[in-house]
Amino acid sequence: MTAAARRQIARVAALPVFALLLGLASGVLAQVDSIDEIDAEQLRRVLPGASYFAPAESTLLIYAGYTGSEPEAELAGYVFFTPDLPPEEIGYSAPIDMLVGMDTEGTVTGLEIVHYTESYKAIRGDFINTEGFPQQFSGMEIGEGFRVGRDIDGISRATITAWAVARGIRNAARRVALEHLPDTDYVRSTNADGRALQFLEGKSWDDFKTDGLVRELDVEIADGTFLHLEVAFMAHDGLGELLVGADDYSRAEREASARVRDGNLVLVGIDGDSSMPFRQERLAVEQDGEFMRLERRRFVYVGSADNGKIAGEVRFAGAMVLDDSIDITRPFTVHYDLSDQLAQFGYVASLEYQVPSLPLALAQGTELPPEFSEFDADDVALTTDTSRIAYLIETAPPMQTGALLFLLALVSISFATKNSTLRWTTLAFTLVYLGWIDGGFLSVSHITNVIKQGPSMFLTDLPTLIIVVFTVATTLFWGRVFCSSLCPFGALQDIISRLLPRHFQKELPRAIHNAAIYIKYGVLAFLLLMAVAAADLSLFQYFEPFGTIFYFSQSVWLWVILFGFLAGSVFISRFYCRYACPLGAALGVVSMISPFRIKRVRQCVYCKVCEHSCPTGAIHGPKIDFKECVRCDDCESKLIQQAGVCQHPVEEVRSRIKHPELIAVG
Repeated sequence: MTAAARRQIARVAALPVFALLLGLASGVLAQVDSIDEIDAEQLRRVLPGASYFAPAESTLLIYAGYTGSEPEAELAGYVFFTPDLPPEEIGYSAPIDMLVGMDTEGTVTGLEIVHYTESYKAIRGDFINTEGFPQQFSGMEIGEGFRVGRDIDGISRATITAWAVARGIRNAARRVALEHLPDTDYVRSTNADGRALQFLEGKSWDDFKTDGLVRELDVEIADGTFLHLEVAFMAHDGLGELLVGADDYSRAEREASARVRDGNLVLVGIDGDSSMPFRQERLAVEQDGEFMRLERRRFVYVGSADNGKIAGEVRFAGAMVLDDSIDITRPFTVHYDLSDQLAQFGYVASLEYQVPSLPLALAQGTELPPEFSEFDADDVALTTDTSRIAYLIETAPPMQTGALLFLLALVSISFATKNSTLRWTTLAFTLVYLGWIDGGFLSVSHITNVIKQGPSMFLTDLPTLIIVVFTVATTLFWGRVFCSSLCPFGALQDIISRLLPRHFQKELPRAIHNAAIYIKYGVLAFLLLMAVAAADLSLFQYFEPFGTIFYFSQSVWLWVILFGFLAGSVFISRFYCRYACPLGAALGVVSMISPFRIKRVRQCVYCKVCEHSCPTGAIHGPKIDFKECVRCDDCESKLIQQAGVCQHPVEEVRSRIKHPELIAVG
């Protein structure tokens, strides 16, 4: 090996050491340990109405703010520091330390981000504060959902971070309110009724049918038509409002109260194509053999079923007011009579009804059933109505999700068809959209953060989850499709190689190349080790230039590293992918088990066309180092099109070679 070659590989190999020194130098950041270390001026900024502060008499480490002076001072609210109120919500890389003010009505008065070690902070600067994000929380009541994209605007290209801030504020503020603000709307709503209703709010009408709250009765008419009834217990204000809407329930309740003094309301939804109109006097209730025809005064009109959970399920609704003699803790039967003579019930359709335990507890004001005693109402949307994935779909940003799905369709079609024009179109879309517009590209930081937090970090953002699933699936089956088509920095390198003259492109000597490709695997191992040993230390940005160019980093050092990689790409195609990319290394390891690899033919022993055109140097004679292949599929396209010597019979090719026996085979 020449001295020049040794110097060249030494410079490449020194990159991880250089990055480590830079990372360690920048990784130690000032941090506040508790609210006791925060000065009075910061406290005033988040609770502007207070003139002075003192530690609150509390089991929590919080400060109370007062207006006026002692002894006539009045409580203005509380200030708390989120690390003092664990568990904290985890952002993209780590918890975000926030100072929050809240008045005595449970309204957030101010927010200050005290410290955070988000991975992209080194690249983007103080992006949480510079985007005007914290100011949105002032004036929010703690009973609100704090949902990013609905209640507040998120941070551009930082969904996980935005959710962590929002939920961190919400959870900490509610914890303080539960101990110190008993008269706020939120605290009142968290009693047994409120918790039960929040649980039921997460249910759909079909869920209510499954749970037994709603029972169906189909009444067949002689001429082939039918009457469809849906019966549900709603003898509780909150439950009634949930089922039919506040206005319709209020009207029904007022009318029922004016007619009878006692009894529980049972909803009756009416639908079907019956030629015989619904008549309330055909209804009856039976329990323990006692048959009670429903009196006219015990049936009230509820509405056209346009509101509440019943909306769209039936054509209109009424309600029975059960006689007080009906024991709602035990089953009873609802009958509907079709006979011509209503004096005595004749042909009858019936259903048996048992009030479920939770609605029963609401109506009777008793303790919640044991299975709901530990229910966390805050997370109802993720645990009841639908699965967590369904909730993600419901709350996903439609434009961002649609654009990503369109890109994945382009990737899939271009990969399947091996169409060169479509592939370059896909690369351009990837570079512009995933790079500069959306910023939703994958990074080795996704791997290191899974080590720190677990895979649940992907269950807060549907576009990220989609691209992760697509990448893992395609890598397992076909290899590094992500590297060829979904990596914006890979696309940038391909475009550089495409636009520059061919004579710019060089190749390292094969021995040096074969050694240098393992640098990226060393970088990957180093970053994984640091993720375990020093979870708060962010180093990946020194090894991945993606964020520098696509987030426009404020760090001079990161720009120097970026230009170094781009300069390498001018002379060696996919220089960064070949020798430095830790994410590519991780995908390369996974691709080693991929079953659908590029085929080789006998002519490949003698042909150098694909070897010379491979952007990562993964081809050597008839062999493909598949962990290094980025599935650009140039070689497979040439094989399909017979663009090299594979268009000739192997015997003819062999006959043209002066010393074919000297060519290594296998």
